[in-house]
Amino acid sequence: MVWRLLVPADITDLEIEPKIAWEVRAPDSVVLEPVEIFKRAFWRMPSAGDQILRAERHEWSDSEGVTKWQWFLAVNASPELIKYLRDDNAFGLMSAEFAKVPAEKPAWFQFPAEDFSVMRSSQSEMQLIFSKKDSKLYACASGRGFTRGAPEREPEPATQVPAGRLPRMPPPAQPR
Repeated sequence: MVWRLLVPADITDLEIEPKIAWEVRAPDSVVLEPVEIFKRAFWRMPSAGDQILRAERHEWSDSEGVTKWQWFLAVNASPELIKYLRDDNAFGLMSAEFAKVPAEKPAWFQFPAEDFSVMRSSQSEMQLIFSKKDSKLYACASGRGFTRGAPEREPEPATQVPAGRLPRMPPPAQPR
């Protein structure tokens, strides 16, 4: 059996996304799996009414695991998702005047600020950016990996219990 690959004549007209200009260093991994990113971002699976337009997650790691992460989403949100995120305020976010979008973001993560309302966390970097005109939702967050615990302490050497007035053994059991 022979397979033939047909390439469209206008292949050069395809839009190629510009790369992110990383200030410090590029992430160690980039995840582009939309459902997985949605699930990790919103702690639930997308419903049939949620259309994920774009999704991207960046992770920086060392030998012990993830040290830093960030994700970006663009979604045509279902009314249920909007209710869950904005009306029920599932993540305890507060209204904000503007979005604080990181400079190191995908090229597709942009929107006219005047057409969107913003909810942002006061203690983390999560932001939900809702369209005032339709059901479009942009969302982003970033954070650190798991905090490393204190190093394990060396076990203390066994010490001899000084002999005291009383014996260290319990008395023998008396027969009944």
